[in-house]
Amino acid sequence: MKTEIKVLLYLKRNGQGKDGLCPLMGRIMVKGTVNSVTQLGCKIKVDPKLWNATSQRCTGKSRMAVTTNREIDGMLLLLQKRYNELVEISDDITAAQIRDAFQGMAEKQVTLMGLFRENNEEYALRVGVNRALNTLYQYKNTYRFMEKFLKEKYKVSDIPFKALDESFIEAFELYLRIDRKLQTGTSIGHVQRLKHIAQIAVNRAVVPYSPFKDFSPMKPKQKQMYLNREELDKLMATTFDTPNRNFTRDMFLFSVFTGICYCDMRNLTEKNVVQDYEGNLWIETRRQKTGTPENVRLLDIAIKIIEKYRGMAPDGKLFPMLTKESMNIHLKKMAVQCGIDRNLSFHMARHSFASQVCLSLGVPIETVSKAMGHRNISTTQRYAKVTNEKVDHDVTALSHNITGKYTLSGIELPPSTILKDMSLREQRRKEKNTGLNRDKEGKV
Repeated sequence: MKTEIKVLLYLKRNGQGKDGLCPLMGRIMVKGTVNSVTQLGCKIKVDPKLWNATSQRCTGKSRMAVTTNREIDGMLLLLQKRYNELVEISDDITAAQIRDAFQGMAEKQVTLMGLFRENNEEYALRVGVNRALNTLYQYKNTYRFMEKFLKEKYKVSDIPFKALDESFIEAFELYLRIDRKLQTGTSIGHVQRLKHIAQIAVNRAVVPYSPFKDFSPMKPKQKQMYLNREELDKLMATTFDTPNRNFTRDMFLFSVFTGICYCDMRNLTEKNVVQDYEGNLWIETRRQKTGTPENVRLLDIAIKIIEKYRGMAPDGKLFPMLTKESMNIHLKKMAVQCGIDRNLSFHMARHSFASQVCLSLGVPIETVSKAMGHRNISTTQRYAKVTNEKVDHDVTALSHNITGKYTLSGIELPPSTILKDMSLREQRRKEKNTGLNRDKEGKV
């Protein structure tokens, strides 16, 4: 419902001063979702002899009349400006809020877009230190979607953060999926970033609890992100028809056997390859995304790939990397040539390291997490999926280890019929009770 404002000006005649002037008062009336009225001291002195209650101005062209009318016009313009500013934030405003804003008494209200901008500005300062540039782009993209959502659905540019509730979140998610036609996973990413902003508001005591407390987004069915052993063997056994595709294969396999993602591979230099006291080669680096250490002992395949491309990249870089977009295009065409019936992407290599190379071969998830530079195990669990082959292998080992350790007595005896007899007795009892009830009904 659209909010309307009216201002009635009048003189406070019982407050007339020794100079004969009366204070000008205003009555602010707001009609909207909630109707409200409040009084306002205009801080303007008026000669009651010049005052016209109908026009709410001083009459005549005297110097005092012209000056007073000019002050009144300026005051009303400022009042209208404060009203417009409040309406931009919310339709549910009161006369008292307008008065307080006019008098400069209004408490600075924390708004959704204001907090979002503040977060993005702070995030930008941390890029390259402990935050990734790509994640900043994602937050900015979510901010733009929120701007459009507020404008299209609520006809406002911002809202008080306290107005953010579960219904608003659900409406935003629906807008992303229906109006913007985003995939479920993409829309969840935007909602998760909004959730982060909500947590900032909780931490700053803007709101007592997160509006996401009871919100559960619809999660898409997880696709298998890792290559199985057969697919990995096909890729490793295929030589491709162009140098770029062969290079893409080698870089993909380096990621498969080290778990290092594209952006961190692009940053690797010769200095990141170190040798321990036993002669083993390691990659020692920090993740660009989080700044956490990522130390990986190099397997033979990874070492061979490093030796193949040593000295080819400028500025001491380890590899002459292609762009990620270019590699992903090559990978999709390579999958067809290898007979892999899936769309390959470079990030699948990191998933394959966690699931196929490490967990399936018995590496504990704690070790996998450390090698991948994760700050907590829960992140690794999203990458590392236990394959059916791994389950079969582990259960076979369990079966071997458990043999002879437990004994079940009486298992060789034939089963008793007592359970069957009890069930028959229960059935007969019910039939008997049913017959008795019928007899009683017949007697009545």
